[in-house]
Amino acid sequence: MTTHDTTPTTTTGRPAKRCCGTSVGVLITSPAGLVMVTRGWWPLGTAPVAGHVKDAHTGVADALVAEVKEEVGLTVVGAPRTLWRGHLPNLCASLPAVPVAGHAWEVAEVSAEGEITPAPGETRGARVYTWAQVAALAAVTLTHYRAGGTPGTQPHASLEAVWLRLLWEAGYLPWLTQDDLALAETAYSTPPGAYWLGGRP
Repeated sequence: MTTHDTTPTTTTGRPAKRCCGTSVGVLITSPAGLVMVTRGWWPLGTAPVAGHVKDAHTGVADALVAEVKEEVGLTVVGAPRTLWRGHLPNLCASLPAVPVAGHAWEVAEVSAEGEITPAPGETRGARVYTWAQVAALAAVTLTHYRAGGTPGTQPHASLEAVWLRLLWEAGYLPWLTQDDLALAETAYSTPPGAYWLGGRP
């Protein structure tokens, strides 16, 4: 999806902040499963830790460590293992990146230590999910959209739509079909009802 830069201004007269178009997704794994957060704002659902890269960080490694600490209060230990890199047309709450909307993703797997402490506001909670529970949340997401549901009404207890594709790319949801992935893409490329003109921290 290509966009044209018609950036609106905020009430202060300054240009509204656009998405930087880059994201890191962090799979914090252990024998118990995967750490995920229930998101506090759009896009809705439950998902692994993720965040923008070029908005406030020096690179992917810096963003990865910072987002894990910020969202769930854990400290990354050891080197991350990159599982997938690629561009997806998923939209966030900020104005879309230009000239091409969406995000250039890097998905990495890490180990982390500490006590899970969900970020207030940004999350509605965080915990470890077994891989069976992750698959069940993905099934809830697919059921929602097959029934004609919209991104604005997606249940919190479901997998954020873009993570169906990202976890499939990472090899963790191999049972998803091309139809499932196409349905998810329709959802995650849908704009929010209103963009957050102040951007996200």
